[in-house]
Amino acid sequence: MKRKIRFGIFGCSRGSTLINAIYASGGVVTALCDYRIDCKEYIYKNFPKVGKAKFFLDFDEFIKQDFDAVLISNYFCEHAKYAIKALKAGKNVLSETISNITLGEGVALCRAVEESGKTYALLENYPYFKGNMELEKIYKGGTLGKVVYAEGSYVHPMSVDEQNGLAPGLLHWRNWTPRCYYLTHALCPVLQMTDTLPVRVTAMASFAPEVAKGTALRTGDAAVIVMCQTDNDAVIRVTGWANFAPHGSEYRLYCTKGGAEVNRYNGKVHVQYNSYSRPEGEERIAYEYDPEWPIKELGEVAEREGHGGGDFWVIYYFIKALEEGKTPYWDVYRATRAASVAILGWRSVLCGGQPFDIPDFRKEEDRRKFEFDNVSPYPDKDYHVQIPCSSRPYTPTEEDLERTRKNCGDLIR
Repeated sequence: MKRKIRFGIFGCSRGSTLINAIYASGGVVTALCDYRIDCKEYIYKNFPKVGKAKFFLDFDEFIKQDFDAVLISNYFCEHAKYAIKALKAGKNVLSETISNITLGEGVALCRAVEESGKTYALLENYPYFKGNMELEKIYKGGTLGKVVYAEGSYVHPMSVDEQNGLAPGLLHWRNWTPRCYYLTHALCPVLQMTDTLPVRVTAMASFAPEVAKGTALRTGDAAVIVMCQTDNDAVIRVTGWANFAPHGSEYRLYCTKGGAEVNRYNGKVHVQYNSYSRPEGEERIAYEYDPEWPIKELGEVAEREGHGGGDFWVIYYFIKALEEGKTPYWDVYRATRAASVAILGWRSVLCGGQPFDIPDFRKEEDRRKFEFDNVSPYPDKDYHVQIPCSSRPYTPTEEDLERTRKNCGDLIR
């Protein structure tokens, strides 16, 4: 009987929501780490199967433990430095959000993966929604032809109370994140469907400060719209974390022979061809149907987990990659490409829509160009930042901050 992949989880709020997916995929959790001691009681009470897992408050002690892979699920803007520490400690890494928030971190992360010989993967779950997996299957089947234009959107408006509850401190990362930094839910599904890579980016912001009223948000933008040129000359239009109505995600492919999309309102996949470019034997020009899971017997398992089943599949494929010695699709090079779109997309906003070429960190010349580029929109403990997180000057008013205090009290962290 093969030994199960042993996981350590760093960051137990989001990390706890993936525990069941780890066990359902054949893994086991043997160590936990969070700076909040109250997480220990919560996890042991709600996830009894991890009862033998050791809990640590200190990452450096945690990473010394004997496990195979670490799930990095701490603060959004702090993944890279902990992923690098984990790789140097001989651990495989599954990073729950954007791989790096500076280009210099991206270079360092790629080097750390290569030097360690370990496996790195981005835990981007939106490509593994049922409809998105079906679009990937259709596109790779070839009947649509070559992708010319594609769209991906991640629209997640929040009430004042929800925003304040998720970002309970003045320095909390959610309050300082440029809208396009939270980009992978919109971008990665389309890239995976079409098996393309972004090579150039330009972006513009939609400034609507009323969406931030009553919160500690430091951005007055409702959305950033990003345009990418891909390595096969297609154009992709995506949003980052967009705060407008209505809530939902959309994915569309427009190709030389036909197009396909996921209907955001009913989850069905819609396929349509030109009348003159239907596949041989296909009488219909357009049709819509309910997609199925790629592995039917695991579909019910996936649907019990979060994010439309995506949480299960991304863990499942990571474990299979480790067991079979294969490279995950969202390896360190694809992950840092996606992060570069977010980082340089924001620079494009701040530079009036100027386009930027996306570096390829497989190439040493690109690494040398950006290895010391550590410009970040996130503040230090004294609220100092290198670049703004809002396309136009914006700060919350005293009235806004008073509302946040009523919601969450202490606003220091």
